[in-house]
Amino acid sequence: MVRTLWGVLALAPMLLLAACVTGAAPAPPPVVPMPEGAAFTQLAVGRDHVCGLRDDSTAVCWGRNDRGQLDVPEGMRFRQLTAGRYFSCGLRLNGALACWGRESADWLGGEAGTWAMVSAGRDQLCALDAAGAVACWGSIEPPPPEGPRYSVIGTGGGYGCGLTFAGDLECWGNNDYGQAEWRDGPFTALSVGFTHLCALGPAGAAFCQGLDYYGQTRPPATSFTSVTAGLERSCGLTDAGAPVCWGGGGSTPPAGPFTALASGWERTCGLRPGGEPVCWGATGRSQPLNVAWGATGRSQPLNVAPAPILEGGTFEQPVELFPWPGGGLAVVERRGAIAVHAPGLPPRLVLDLTARTASDGEQGLLSAALDPEFDAFPWLYVYYSALTGDGLKVTARLSRFPVVDGRVDASGELVVLDHPVTGILHQGGTIRFGPDGMLYLGFGDAQRPRDAQNPRNLRGAIIRIDVRGATADAPYRVPADNPLLATPEARPEIWAWGLRNPWRMDFDAAGRLWVADVGDAREEEVSLVTRGANLGWPLFEGTRCRDEQRACDALADAVAPVVSYGSDQGCAIIGGVRAPANGAYLFGDLCSGRIWMLEEGGEAGWSMREIARAGRQILAFGRGAHGEVYVLPPGGPILRLELPP
Repeated sequence: MVRTLWGVLALAPMLLLAACVTGAAPAPPPVVPMPEGAAFTQLAVGRDHVCGLRDDSTAVCWGRNDRGQLDVPEGMRFRQLTAGRYFSCGLRLNGALACWGRESADWLGGEAGTWAMVSAGRDQLCALDAAGAVACWGSIEPPPPEGPRYSVIGTGGGYGCGLTFAGDLECWGNNDYGQAEWRDGPFTALSVGFTHLCALGPAGAAFCQGLDYYGQTRPPATSFTSVTAGLERSCGLTDAGAPVCWGGGGSTPPAGPFTALASGWERTCGLRPGGEPVCWGATGRSQPLNVAWGATGRSQPLNVAPAPILEGGTFEQPVELFPWPGGGLAVVERRGAIAVHAPGLPPRLVLDLTARTASDGEQGLLSAALDPEFDAFPWLYVYYSALTGDGLKVTARLSRFPVVDGRVDASGELVVLDHPVTGILHQGGTIRFGPDGMLYLGFGDAQRPRDAQNPRNLRGAIIRIDVRGATADAPYRVPADNPLLATPEARPEIWAWGLRNPWRMDFDAAGRLWVADVGDAREEEVSLVTRGANLGWPLFEGTRCRDEQRACDALADAVAPVVSYGSDQGCAIIGGVRAPANGAYLFGDLCSGRIWMLEEGGEAGWSMREIARAGRQILAFGRGAHGEVYVLPPGGPILRLELPP
């Protein structure tokens, strides 16, 4: 099992401010509701939209329309629909393909064709002809085998698969998570999701493979007539038409019966016997679909109930919140936007980097921090996944921007540091200024675990640099007391290393640096990080040796976490902030919504006390001007946490 922060968010994800922004803000993308009283014969579910096929072979789409993915060409009739990330396609009655939305310009096809099936992935499209041969458009390497061989195909995030005429599973393209492994059959049905797939074997038994951070590749021992794979969830339909789902993101479906199921990135939709569509799962990015079931109902508050702020306005993927000079709260959205919000006032967009920001996987605008001496040095520092050159390459970038009259001057960017990106996951991402005035920034291992033990690069490390007086020629200085300054070939910026994905960190009132490191399969951990600390990843995960014991024994100086917890309590730790009253460290979990307070004392030295359950997923924590603590969920309102004594 491999856990990532953004699989549920796509792994993501993945994005626009849900609240209306005035002034310099761009208009929000159109969101089209599901047609009332509509009946369909087939559904296709994309990232933020759904398309349905009517009895008369016409199509209609609803949800978000920021890339034209809802703009069905007029007068066309279809026999099958498919939906990708920002586009939709249909197989026309005459065998030709037609696509609409982004990434579809080269996939429009001619007036006629010989295609028998079409399947859209993240940014790819594959089609199967009547003879069983496959053609793909978009980025899939290696491409599918040549010649007729398949009876059915599916396309996911950079890969595709098909069932051969003999029922074996064959795949092509990206195989980062084992999702594209070839398997001997016989299989009778196939569904390909973003990073995992599911197929049906003898007697309707489901088989799944690929990324498994929520258990979406572990089906129950049930007989199914069909199966569907999304991003973090898989579902199957029993003989009686009952939907059964496994994994995360709202895996409890409504009661059946259904005649068909289809999954997208964050939601699953089903057709009732009369053709009525019903969708469940996350709906924050394409409200309104119709009804949402899932995670919000399974985690009830304990002794503390977080309350919505900012008039209950919803945010898609807020990753930072902090007081803005002059009043209001700055909310950082992962898609690349920062807006200032205040009760009773319209939101004010102060920085828009969406055109410069990659947001695949766990990339995006991940952190922002004001200069600690803002009155004298009115700067904003941001860490984001920057599109470079032709827009196809990405670098992990720390930049400084001037703040003028309450707004950020995007044209005044000073690039402080660039670090090459090797993957779309494990990007780390917190900027914090320490009590020493130095800037600290955490990098993830970027899916290259062994690099976390190699101080010649910054992956899996926390850096400490001096940005005071930065210029284009000298964007930062390395402090003279950094631990690796005299180590040959080591990056002198490194303060600590051996981390997997330090998504969030913070300093407490005593100046100690607390880091929450997202685990892989067994443990989530909170560590107290000091100068020159080696946290042990990938030899250690939390307190466990995950390598050969002799290798762990050889790393005698590995610093153990202060506390850790297992997968029975959540899936990915979300580092928090210090409590204003007693300075205790607060943190939570992405999936379970649990919130803990870390307290010192007792035989173990430190203990976790659960103080609340947010009732939803958690992306980050924030602090207000007077020490207020806020919880930042995806696709919902920001919550204020009233702390217990």
